[in-house]
Amino acid sequence: MIRVLALDIDGVLTDGKVVLDETGREFKSLSYQDIDAVFLAQRQGVQVVLVTGETSPWVDMIARRLEVSHLYKGVKDKGQAVRNMCAELEISPEQVCYVGDSWRDAEALKIAGLGLAPADAVQAAQAAADRVLTHRCGEGAVAEAVEVVLQAPQGTDERSQRGRQ
Repeated sequence: MIRVLALDIDGVLTDGKVVLDETGREFKSLSYQDIDAVFLAQRQGVQVVLVTGETSPWVDMIARRLEVSHLYKGVKDKGQAVRNMCAELEISPEQVCYVGDSWRDAEALKIAGLGLAPADAVQAAQAAADRVLTHRCGEGAVAEAVEVVLQAPQGTDERSQRGRQ
């Protein structure tokens, strides 16, 4: 049973692009479809966690906006971050759905009970994922991931359902 939805930020919640103004300020956008899906997951009892390599102030703003339970920022080893998160939350990796788009996410995608990659994720992430989503990053990938998690068989081992070793 999936209890935690762990999301990368850039390339999952956002489209992975950075817009800079003349002063160097960064701008990123989120899809309301994805925002609504995060709140739906939380209402259904799925804990949402953000895991990102970034440390800029907008990371904290996104975490506040989404009212996530945990934020892991400045993470260089996302696989280890998932292991640490599991220890901290007292859950097994099989109870985690991880959504990631880059080669930095590949180990976390393999460790999680359910690894999902947006349609436009890099090949390394797609190969490590259990499923490649039909939606692109920042354009409904999180909403699709939430749908997958909420429709997953409950009370079963996700890994054995997929035939993954």
